[in-house]
Amino acid sequence: MDLTRDFIKDNKSYLAAGAVVVGATCFLYKRWRKRTRICGVDYPKDTVILHVFPGNKYIPNMGHFVMKLETYLRINKIPYQLDFNYQNGPKKKVPWIEYNGVTMGDSQLIIEYLNKQLNIDMNSHLSKQERAIAWAVQKWLEEYTYWLNVFTRWVIGWDDMMRYVNATKLMALFYTIFMKRQAVKYLYTVGVGRHSNEEIQEMVVKDLKQFSEVLGDKRFIMGETITETDCAAFGIISQIRWCTPENCPGHKLLQSDELKNVTAYLDRIKDTYWADWDDILAAAGKKGIKNNY
Repeated sequence: MDLTRDFIKDNKSYLAAGAVVVGATCFLYKRWRKRTRICGVDYPKDTVILHVFPGNKYIPNMGHFVMKLETYLRINKIPYQLDFNYQNGPKKKVPWIEYNGVTMGDSQLIIEYLNKQLNIDMNSHLSKQERAIAWAVQKWLEEYTYWLNVFTRWVIGWDDMMRYVNATKLMALFYTIFMKRQAVKYLYTVGVGRHSNEEIQEMVVKDLKQFSEVLGDKRFIMGETITETDCAAFGIISQIRWCTPENCPGHKLLQSDELKNVTAYLDRIKDTYWADWDDILAAAGKKGIKNNY
């Protein structure tokens, strides 16, 4: 203890200077990370910069709403680039975008903004009643099925998900201490976390079977033409099928032939709008996905 006190006393000027340097570095780094990016300088004009989670060898992106938004961009042939340098956006959520000087978060608000800017309406063929039904289906999936899958992946299947994200032992420990605890807190707040593991798994299976009934023999949810709701549905259900641990009954259900109309539906969207799917997974499996701009 005396040695420590003497060391501090003899070197207090150096320690103070070091503290100032560290503090200034941290401050400047935060300022740099949060600085306003300039369209045409930091990123190209008329191109959506989509800030996302990294992908893996199972699915192009592990974010349900990232898959929703990127599918929307692909369907409407909107130029975009991916930024995998993980950081939260203006709403502290991922995905978020930068577009012609505008920074925006929340996948649905982003879609509605781009619809106005680019004169897009994927639901133009629907009646008012059909639009309301499509919205109800979308909100059911996003506000309920999504949370069931979060519980399945990040509580029940936590250990398996650590392999999905290629976490080292140290990373897995960090995730367990901080992220898992946060996930459990969120899930309890929304209500899903108050159920048992068995109840959650039953709910997932029931949800998928109900979706199968809604879909029926239609090409897409609302008929022969794809809508915004299909973007959301693909974003949610693709995660259950391709990036949820095998011990999840919902995952097993979508790997079987029981819900053929749902698996065919997912394949239809993937094959039509994600022609580079296998290439993306192969790149992620070999060396990880890097920022591409």
